Amino acid sequence: MKEKVYVDRLFADYEETPEIKDFKEEITANLTERVRGLAQKGYSEEQAFDEAAAELGDITAIADEVGKKKRNEAIGQLYMRAKVQITKRTAGGMAAASGLLLLAAGLALVTFFSGTDSAYLYNIAVVLLSAACGSYAYFGLTQETAAHYAMKKGRALAYGAACTACFLGAGFAIVAFLIGSFELSSALIIKTAFVLPAICALIFLLATEPKRQKPWLKAMVERETENSARFMQDMVNPSKAARFGVASGGMWVLAIAVFATLFIFGWQHAWLVFLFALATQVFMVLTIFEKK
Repeated sequence: MKEKVYVDRLFADYEETPEIKDFKEEITANLTERVRGLAQKGYSEEQAFDEAAAELGDITAIADEVGKKKRNEAIGQLYMRAKVQITKRTAGGMAAASGLLLLAAGLALVTFFSGTDSAYLYNIAVVLLSAACGSYAYFGLTQETAAHYAMKKGRALAYGAACTACFLGAGFAIVAFLIGSFELSSALIIKTAFVLPAICALIFLLATEPKRQKPWLKAMVERETENSARFMQDMVNPSKAARFGVASGGMWVLAIAVFATLFIFGWQHAWLVFLFALATQVFMVLTIFEKK
């Protein structure tokens, strides 16, 4: 197995401790999965391996940190730092979409300053703008990132079409109401005819969206979840909650008393007391619930 041989060579100078052994197995598994994913995108076996190895970077640099950090987290940090190159197809699509966007803006500005108020020209600008937004959605979703695999082209095309329909409906309705002298109800009907099906399509797509997260991202998500859980446990700590409640209550009583005193002499600056009290309470949260 090429990936295993590669990892074994990297760790040739390391003592085969249980921690290093487990670390090597997990790196090999991630490297194998990455090579398989690149091969499915059309890379040759050699190109896929070279690309995956380059993205992984210097894994031995963190070998000494295995005992201090979770292995999955360390792997995740390596892959998240990797730069995923933008494909030529994505770059060309984004450039074309930007061209459509600039063309739409230019057409709208020329029509506006010429004083023609042509609904036909404005609607062309809406079509160009909507096509640009749909293209941005399509090419953005089909571009692989360090955290997510690229979305399948058919599904990304559905997202792009839905976005295009939303912008078409909104744009046609605005032009009909402001330029075409349509009644508000008629403009809303035009908007609904485009936007409602698009929203339904987006809801369906989001509800059936498969996970595109890469395996090394899951470890980082789990770590953040654990950190949030520990923070919430700290927040409901009875002793800390009691200290915070007493301190907060006393501080707000003092703030109200100072506000009432200052209000007697002039209300212009008395309200600043509450800003100071709010800032003090934020500081109290940071100090009382601070992790040790």
